[in-house]
Amino acid sequence: MSTKDRVLKALEEKKGSYISGEELAKAIGVSRNSVWKAVRELKEVGYKIDSVTNRGYSLSKTSDIISAQGIAAYLYNKEDASNIEVYDEIPSTSLLAKEEAVMYNLNKHVIIAKTQTQGRGHGRKSFDSPEGGIYFSVIISPKNLEQKNLPVFAAVAVSDAIGKYKSDIHIKWINNIYLNEKKICGILTESISDMETGEISSYIIGIGINYKVENKNELIADILNRLFYADVYYPDKNIVAIYQDRLLNLNERVRFLLRGEKETEFFATILYVDEDGRLVVSMDDGTKRYLKKGEIID
Repeated sequence: MSTKDRVLKALEEKKGSYISGEELAKAIGVSRNSVWKAVRELKEVGYKIDSVTNRGYSLSKTSDIISAQGIAAYLYNKEDASNIEVYDEIPSTSLLAKEEAVMYNLNKHVIIAKTQTQGRGHGRKSFDSPEGGIYFSVIISPKNLEQKNLPVFAAVAVSDAIGKYKSDIHIKWINNIYLNEKKICGILTESISDMETGEISSYIIGIGINYKVENKNELIADILNRLFYADVYYPDKNIVAIYQDRLLNLNERVRFLLRGEKETEFFATILYVDEDGRLVVSMDDGTKRYLKKGEIID
């Protein structure tokens, strides 16, 4: 870790409070002049750092630049920060996550972009990723994922984290997050399988949030904590019941789209979500259908 990163880490951990240059230098094992240079570099890239004689340096509480050091300040396990990559701009966090998951044996690994040029959504749709949003993909090993239905669990975890800022949060099947009937987040869950055994080697959760929050680093950390430590955040909780409680269009007749070799559309009434995370719907002829994929287009 560079001197700049270590200084940023220390400032993030005491965000809003002053740390003397001497204290910073001693804590990270560099000279006070090195600290001064690091602070200057951080200011040049946009960090709001106050410098006061005889008091030291303070990172403003309003500073909200996404960084591994900023996220680390809110992580349940600080060591998880070493697995976070942050980019100013890349084509797609999900595409890079797939490449890295295939090349390396990764778990609890996170790729974040401040903007994407080829963001991906459901059904090969593009996902608009302008500056100011939050775009990241998480690689998780199946061995470390206790929840058997990933799309349902991911939607609950993300909506819980965003719900700390806004209470009127809902989920539109399968896993889009809505606030006041407006989509503010899309989640794309994928898996990578071993070509020889067919077993799933990695899960990838792509999350795109186009909504202004007070602290991006804190929100990202909260989502990661919930995804990585479900046993801590959801002990004995019925994830499916939480998901259904937030589900839009429950008991309503809506139009579905299923994509495959050819697209299929049909109308059905949403009844409930079963224990396996399948959406149970009633067809117009009265029969039930159990859905694991697809989207609502009405």
